[in-house]
Amino acid sequence: MKKSVLVALFLLSSSFAFAEGQFDFSGYLKNEIGIRLQDFNGDLQKFKNIVEVAGEYKVKEDIVLFTKVKYWYDLMYDFRSQYDKGQDAMGHIQRTDWLRDCYLDYTNGAWFLRLGKQQVAWGQADGITILDRVNPVDLSEYWLQDFVDMRIPLWMANINYAPKLNSSLQLLIIPDFEQSTSAPIGAPFTTYAYTRYDNWRESMKRIGGSVDENIYFPAKKFENSTFGLQWSDRIGDLDYTLNFLDGYYYSARNTTIGLGGVNFKVDRAFKRWQMYGSSFNKTFTNPGLMQGITLRGDLAYYKHEPTYIGDPVTASAKEIKRWDNVFWLIGADKYVATNWLLSFQFAQYILDEAKAKDNTRPVQQQYPLNAFTYGYADQVENIFSVKVSTDFMNERLKPEVLWSFTDDNQGRISPKVTYEIKDNLWFTCGIHYFYGNLLDSNGQYREQSQLYTQLKYTF
Repeated sequence: MKKSVLVALFLLSSSFAFAEGQFDFSGYLKNEIGIRLQDFNGDLQKFKNIVEVAGEYKVKEDIVLFTKVKYWYDLMYDFRSQYDKGQDAMGHIQRTDWLRDCYLDYTNGAWFLRLGKQQVAWGQADGITILDRVNPVDLSEYWLQDFVDMRIPLWMANINYAPKLNSSLQLLIIPDFEQSTSAPIGAPFTTYAYTRYDNWRESMKRIGGSVDENIYFPAKKFENSTFGLQWSDRIGDLDYTLNFLDGYYYSARNTTIGLGGVNFKVDRAFKRWQMYGSSFNKTFTNPGLMQGITLRGDLAYYKHEPTYIGDPVTASAKEIKRWDNVFWLIGADKYVATNWLLSFQFAQYILDEAKAKDNTRPVQQQYPLNAFTYGYADQVENIFSVKVSTDFMNERLKPEVLWSFTDDNQGRISPKVTYEIKDNLWFTCGIHYFYGNLLDSNGQYREQSQLYTQLKYTF
């Protein structure tokens, strides 16, 4: 009710602001179509229609109110009966998710306050969430959406103080909690792990058993809030940040308890963890081999990160370890031949241990598991990405190729071309091609490689 009142007050104030020239209005209409490459004759993955509207009302020079709302409907779930199980969750926007942003900005000298529902992006990584852990994420379409659409906004206080030029101290107080989401059963990008779990759950029911599922969210107390702190500064031409985050991990971890016979209880709970990190960005401008290159990087130390341990052969988790893991990345960007952008990234996700070393379990049940697939996870996972982009016809035609992969011979290749038909109207056509082992993150979607189109009109 309180959130609805905020929106109503914004709309009322906006009507007065529009007459006084204080109101800015923008938005877009968008259509997205996806077709599986394995069945090009018509196996739709998506026929999504989206409308997004944003309004900004300048109450005073130092006070600004901003709201963004979004609605979408995916007609694919009306056309394809094989996806009926996923229609309720994937066919249209859920609950109050239509309210993407609703915050008040206040500026007073060196102080800046943003209060309300919002996103906060940390770090320099492109396409990987190393430091970008303030908001939970929506993985219902895996990692294919833009990050601004993947992040799930939260209600928070975002307090900033700039003690000197090019520096800022940011404090985040987040009493709100939302879990990260993934595709439900009956959607194109349902994870392999969830499919296996659902098959087991249904098999227990068929033989007269039961699976009692419970989820335990953090209690709504101030001490259960997420707290974040970031210091950003510039030394010469080097920009850097120091980051700290303390809160509940946005993905729950399952614990399965046998109740006797074929009856089970599955408890899903969220664990508290901390992140310590840093990022940097530096562009070389002096003549020489490095001229024109931008180096950027993220480093994160995850303390007490909930990590699954289990049997990678059967893809089943046996326990949860609270390990101290490290995730770091370095990237390099450079424009060549005027308008060709070359971008390269190398990242390593380093687990605390290679296996659990638990004498109470067989050795084959002690290996760390991939969070998406429950397949075997290397103690050191090497992740690469290469991106090439340019433009033609006075920036109206923009081709791009992204290749992301690991040293386990699994990855995704995503070429696309965007064409500006006329002012405010863009058409995009591209491919997402997945390859790899079924138990790997990208390989699990090797039957879901797609041809997609997007038509977007902005206003």
